[in-house]
Amino acid sequence: MPRPEPDDLARFSRDVLAGSAAIEALGPTEHRLRWAIPGRSGSITTAALRSGVTLSASVVEWDRPWSMAVDHGASAIKLILTRGPGPRLGIDGDEGRPLRGGQLHVSCIQRPTRLGFAFDDVPIGARHEELALEVSRPRLLELMGATSLPDPIERILAAHDTFPSRAVDMGPALHDRFDEITSCDARGPARPVYVEAMGLELLAGIIDRIEESAATRSLTAHDTARLEHARAILVARMEAPPTLPELARLAGLNEFKLKAGFREHFGQPVFAYLRAHRMREAERLLRSRAYNVTEVALRVGYANPSKFAAAFKRHFGHRPSELI
Repeated sequence: MPRPEPDDLARFSRDVLAGSAAIEALGPTEHRLRWAIPGRSGSITTAALRSGVTLSASVVEWDRPWSMAVDHGASAIKLILTRGPGPRLGIDGDEGRPLRGGQLHVSCIQRPTRLGFAFDDVPIGARHEELALEVSRPRLLELMGATSLPDPIERILAAHDTFPSRAVDMGPALHDRFDEITSCDARGPARPVYVEAMGLELLAGIIDRIEESAATRSLTAHDTARLEHARAILVARMEAPPTLPELARLAGLNEFKLKAGFREHFGQPVFAYLRAHRMREAERLLRSRAYNVTEVALRVGYANPSKFAAAFKRHFGHRPSELI
């Protein structure tokens, strides 16, 4: 999905949604567009950070094939993370290629371009998520305190004057940043500070990941897509997770590939990742003060509140009751 500024949000609502969705102001420089049309729904949130970076988050869900086209002008450098099954992206009418989950793209559109998005595949519960940062080259150099960009970024930009670029695997650290940003529920005067800090932390993590990814990857694009599907199943079923053999079958992998690939792609074994996700979700629910400890324990898959409390303390160093 494109990451519009507020004016572009208005054009997206007018040209793609026929003006059927209103733009919500979350703050002076943060706006959100939500829509729901038969067969598909989604949202785009965009924030103009004081650092000169634009941070955007997009979600699309669909249950039948559909497509759209967007006219895109020249842009600054875009750093884009994708998660979940995605559309097939075409440039100026070409057939394009799919945007798979768990990928990082770098682009700098240097000429007016027509982007076509074809949501051909319809897996059950299809949900495509994107996070994106947009920043001018001079501002990025200033933020880095450098006179030139890292060689891996320069090589990607030199080879791709439009989107998409060669995909880079996101890696575990960026998956964590993705979760933190998309689950942020800060409100009031503190929200712009949270969003600014998360945007800059994401920028630093992306730069690190691009440099790390210069090494050869051992996972194929198909492996990565299957592992992303496995992660989505694991998270969706965290209250009653599947066994390893069942998860491997559902994801379309053999058990060995699932275990080895999960560790390489996400940086943790399958159930270590699940435990960490449960703890992050539990902390978020506790901080919302909408549930007590027992209710939170059940929501994240612990039938025994005492075992949940012990696991929470091991993970965070303090008891869950201290957050209520």
